[in-house]
Amino acid sequence: MPHRFFPRSWTLVLLLPLACKDPETAAAQKQAVQVQNSLSEGRDALTQGQYVRAIAALRKAANSAPESVEPLLLLAKAHQGAGNPGAAILTLKQAEGLLPGTDPVIQKQLADLYLGEGQIPLAISTLSALRDEGKLPNEDILALARLQARQGHPDEAFTTLERILRENPDDAATKTVEAEILLMKGEELLAANLMDRVLQASPSFTPARLLRARYFLMSGVYDMAEADLQAVPPEDADSTDVVAMKARVLMEMKRPAEAEGALRKLVEDDADNAEAIAWLAEIVCAQGRASEAQQLVDRALHLRPRFGRALYVRGRVLEEQGDARAAEDSYRFALKTEPSFAPALSRMWRLHLKAGRKPEAQEVLERLLGLGEGTAEEKAALANLYAQFETQLPRGKKLIEEVLKREPQNPEYLRIQKAIDKATPKKKKAPSGPIIIRGRR
Repeated sequence: MPHRFFPRSWTLVLLLPLACKDPETAAAQKQAVQVQNSLSEGRDALTQGQYVRAIAALRKAANSAPESVEPLLLLAKAHQGAGNPGAAILTLKQAEGLLPGTDPVIQKQLADLYLGEGQIPLAISTLSALRDEGKLPNEDILALARLQARQGHPDEAFTTLERILRENPDDAATKTVEAEILLMKGEELLAANLMDRVLQASPSFTPARLLRARYFLMSGVYDMAEADLQAVPPEDADSTDVVAMKARVLMEMKRPAEAEGALRKLVEDDADNAEAIAWLAEIVCAQGRASEAQQLVDRALHLRPRFGRALYVRGRVLEEQGDARAAEDSYRFALKTEPSFAPALSRMWRLHLKAGRKPEAQEVLERLLGLGEGTAEEKAALANLYAQFETQLPRGKKLIEEVLKREPQNPEYLRIQKAIDKATPKKKKAPSGPIIIRGRR
């Protein structure tokens, strides 16, 4: 479809007949040409990733055409590319002030920036407002439901999904998100059954394959996770999400060379794929090659300065080098960017526990399990803390019984179960024998 051009108020003068060139019109024409030249330069610089040059050109365009939204929208993208989301947010709000009502494009950009800044409640409220106005497409409604669930609001997430479910109750994407929310709620059996039904009806639906593979991975059933990933359709098999999940599974199966090989191929095919580079850095770090991993981390952060996974891997490298304090700072930076980033949470509780900060470790573990990301080890660790604090013992009992089903002879799990039983108050036995009731004569 050819690109439609809608002339702005400041460009209409370009269409005036050349015969009308009085001084005022000539000045307006000159200004309009300058704005167009600045916009063209800004777009070119954005395309080439030259954000400083783009910002200078687009600021010039915005100052010359203060009533136009277009330069501001491009300027916001330039600020974002330059790693200055705060300036991008302010620029978008300035653009929003020029338009009547709520513009869904600007609001969606603002929500993305809030997410990048770790301002999840603001992102949720922005997307919720668009949802209520009927301006949010189904794909973004599903993303909103995930966000709500990851913030510990599964009921609100289900309310968000209801609109799509009413329109199409068998939609595979919506059912997959529903299963993901159930996993976050701890309803693993319901989630597993729902994933099975989705894949029976749509066996080539990759998001459901990935979700079930993650479920098997977290459950320690690695062969089943690998089987699901092998069933991914060929057109999706080389995507970053699929390859990264394969690498995670292969690492758990003690096949690091295969994991590294898969990620290296991904990076060779796309040298600017910061996510694949960060995943490769993590695999390299896990094999004890910290200096090589650091080089990869630096490369990923050069491409995406606030990328949560790269910040997390930098923390892993620092841990390998024995600098726990700097590692913890790096994990905090990662969590500031992505508050629900499970790998960083998984390291943070360990550092808290090692430093004797048990309440903080418990809080982080609860967040991790609330995301549906807790491993058997982490479930047992939380149950152990409940036993030590003699709190939430019924939940601790449920957690340790769950992991014992998979490893019934694990001595550490059996010790935790015994500690929970010991801490649980015993029910008083009902009195036996005749009851004598004494009263006044």
